[in-house]
Amino acid sequence: MSHAIRIITSVKSPNGLPYEVNLGKNTILIGSNEAGKSAIAESLQLARTGSAYGLLYRDKPIKDGTLLSSLMPKETDICVANAFLDNGENSIWELERGKRPTQTGPKGTTLSVAELHGIMAGNLETQGKFFWKQLCTQVPFGNLLGLLDDSLHESLILVCPMLEGSVDLVEAITRLGKIQRNQTSVVKAGQIALESLGSFQDTSDAELVEVGKGLSRAHLRDILQVIYVDYREDPTLQASHVLRHLVEMLGGQDAIGRIPPTEDVQGEYAEVLLSKRLSRAASAARGGGKRARDLQVSLKKLKEALLDVLFSMVEATAKNFSDTVSSFLPEGEKFIFEVHGRTLLIGLRRNNEDHIALSGSTEARVLAAISAALGDENDLIVVDDRMWDSATLAKTMKVLEKAESQIILMTTVKPKGKRRSGWKYVEISRSPGEPLEISD
Repeated sequence: MSHAIRIITSVKSPNGLPYEVNLGKNTILIGSNEAGKSAIAESLQLARTGSAYGLLYRDKPIKDGTLLSSLMPKETDICVANAFLDNGENSIWELERGKRPTQTGPKGTTLSVAELHGIMAGNLETQGKFFWKQLCTQVPFGNLLGLLDDSLHESLILVCPMLEGSVDLVEAITRLGKIQRNQTSVVKAGQIALESLGSFQDTSDAELVEVGKGLSRAHLRDILQVIYVDYREDPTLQASHVLRHLVEMLGGQDAIGRIPPTEDVQGEYAEVLLSKRLSRAASAARGGGKRARDLQVSLKKLKEALLDVLFSMVEATAKNFSDTVSSFLPEGEKFIFEVHGRTLLIGLRRNNEDHIALSGSTEARVLAAISAALGDENDLIVVDDRMWDSATLAKTMKVLEKAESQIILMTTVKPKGKRRSGWKYVEISRSPGEPLEISD
């Protein structure tokens, strides 16, 4: 296990100069609002992972240099966060203005309570996917086939083109969604194609053949006329038998006189041929649209089935996970984690009463307990300020000492009681434009 014991950073530095903060495996940052607590937590996240959660109102980890440039002091063109680990190594994040940020050294992962709050505020599918990723393992492809109706096997193979190996259900559902969106585009393209074709009269193959025969008769009539003119001008030409044969083919002189001009027949043939081509294009558009709609229906059924499997697997872990999270809560409190179909019930049981709609410091410590249960020695858990009261804060610190992960806890109030030996206390204050005042 390795954790950061010190951070040197210029992130959000008031005067552009780097400042240093000593850390412990568990560190509590105490200071008023805007004192600079979040800058320290963000620096550590950047150094360990290359990204930080929740910057610039975005509810996700940010690693884009253009966005992160807002953390850079105006007086400098380089921003650095250097985390010194207890094993002697360094994790360094660096951003030079106008360039991409870099992260070097051992990487860890971050689970911010604010990020977990965003997940818990999402829809049931988002929650289910998150807990499946954290608590479950991939499903052997053959086993998954056995869990699905036979009618869905073809669609599953389209989404996961494998006959052996294992399936990550979250990735499969994500790929399925992309295919669904592609099919929606196909349906729309077909509709646009049909609209662009406009109205036209459909033409049968028999009609096309008949007009083609008329065009051939017109061409033969033209050939007959050319030969006849040449024969009149030079009777020595051996053409009389050809002329008689052509006249017979065209049905006699009376029939020849009724053949329309070649230009008219050519125009009619072009119109009929265009109509036929438009008809085929429309048929293809309708066929493609129907196939896409049929696939959409099949994919929708597959997604529902995959979500059922996903939630059933999460349900199988619910009891153990609930017990693990409860171990990071004060005595007498029990974490509620129940799965009913595709519904998650998450809350806190205290004094034989269930509390589902949590808020303030209660919500923060439950989320912190979830993070501690999910985290390992490579994780950094960031618990942001949630209107702590000193007694609740002290209880939370006591149970979080058991977590494997490194913990950064931010607060505007001091915890009740004596300093806990398992925590590093860092007090922060700052005057506008002045360097941070840090005492530990």
